[in-house]
Parts: sequence; structure tokens; C-alpha cells
Amino acid sequence: MIKLVATDIDGTLIRESSSVLPEEIFDLIRELRKRDIYFAAASGRQYMGLKRLFAPVTDQMLFISENGSNVVWKDEELYASVINPNLIKEMQEYAKHFPNMHLTLSTTKAMHSTGSDDLSYRKMMVDGYQNDMVFDDDEDGTKLKVIKMSLYCESGIRPYAKEIEDYWQGRLNTVVAGAPWIDFMKPGTDKGAALQFVQQYFQVKKEETLAFGDNHNDLGMILAAGEGCAVSTARTAVKEAAKYIVGSYEEKGVIKALQELLKKQK
Repeated sequence: MIKLVATDIDGTLIRESSSVLPEEIFDLIRELRKRDIYFAAASGRQYMGLKRLFAPVTDQMLFISENGSNVVWKDEELYASVINPNLIKEMQEYAKHFPNMHLTLSTTKAMHSTGSDDLSYRKMMVDGYQNDMVFDDDEDGTKLKVIKMSLYCESGIRPYAKEIEDYWQGRLNTVVAGAPWIDFMKPGTDKGAALQFVQQYFQVKKEETLAFGDNHNDLGMILAAGEGCAVSTARTAVKEAAKYIVGSYEEKGVIKALQELLKKQK
């Protein structure tokens, strides 16, 4: 019997950077809670942006934000994984080697970013992802309580991914989190570790957990769930790790799977 459902957002439930959820999701979340099933939005997005996205049901769900760096339940922060300030300073210098990229530093309150003169980027971050943003190209990141860092490349991050991953190997957990994004967290931090924390906190077993994902940053979460599902457009590694394949966000695969769960589990 499923007692916990976790789903990635971008590329799994909706298209990348969309600010609109399928209308069915809100009633599904309400019905899940009526049946004592926890629902978690597990995303690389910021908590406040997710809270706006799920505004009608925020008091009935969990938020696993910043790729597992932060867990919130009913406005209470249950977990936060903070990065060493020395690594933040080094990252700010390292990012200067990539003039075609923007660096973001995420705290539990806001996202601090370079790219103050890039209007399309600013619009995407504020209107698309619905983040609370601070744009400052010269900010001292060591003064912030940073839980995740990210590099954004509009043309695509994959040509640079191996070089970046090799540089930070062993010092930061590095994951590609969508076509333009690569994320950096404290070692041991990812969606899978956060999901395991939630399982322990609410005393839910692995086999009682259902998870949906599409990208490499969802792998840990898929493996931490007894019922791991990849959408049909997922990366090959995610499909191989998953127990089931469901339809893409365009086909409302997650929505249909949750509707089927509620039919079976009465």
C-alpha cells in the first residue's frame, strides 16, 4: 500500500520552467491526504517558487526543494543542507571561466544570481520558475547560507558537464538538472537522500513509496522508492532504474498514474 508519493516537476509533471500545473493535480493531492497518503513535490526549484505553483494545496503537501537540499512540511523547515562557504567562494571564481553561463546561489529564502543584464533570463527566473530573486553580479556568497549552487547555460549544459563534474568531484554532489542546468549540493545531498529523510520522519517504508522522475537528478529518488516510475521522455539511466514507465507530461502520465492509484487503493 502506497503511503508516500513524490514527483519531480520540470520535465515530469510539466514542461521545463512552466508556471502552470495540470488542473487535476490539486484535487488529486487533496484526495491523497484524505487517504493519509503524503504528497511531495521534489524539484530543483526554490521552495517559495514551488509554494506559489501549488498555492491551493500548500498546507496539504511536502516540499523537497533545491534538489533535496531543503525539506518543508506545513511551513516548517524539517531539513536543510548548507554548503561550506569556502566552496561558495571558489565556485564564484570558477564560474567566471564560463562567460556564457549564469551562477545562482540558493538560500532557504531567495535565489541570488548573476545575469542582472540578461532580460530573458531574469524573466524566466521570475515569471517562469516563480523564484524570489536577487540579481547581483558582485555579491559575496560567503555571507549567505547557501544550500544549492547552479550554473545555467541557455544553449545547453551537457557539452560542459563532464569538465565541470570532474573539477568538483568529491567536493560537491554535481547533477545535470535539465537541459540548461547543472546543480551543486553538499556531498550526500540529493532528492534520494531527502526522500529517505521523509520516509524516516513519517515512518514510511521504501515499498510504500511511489516516485516519478525524468532526469539524472531524479535517480536517487527513483532508487529510494519501492515503486519508481520514469516518464516516457526520461533519460535512459532513469528509465533503466525505474520499475515502471508512464506517459510524458504532455500525455499527463503522472496524473493518470495517480488517478489509477486512487482507484486501486480505496
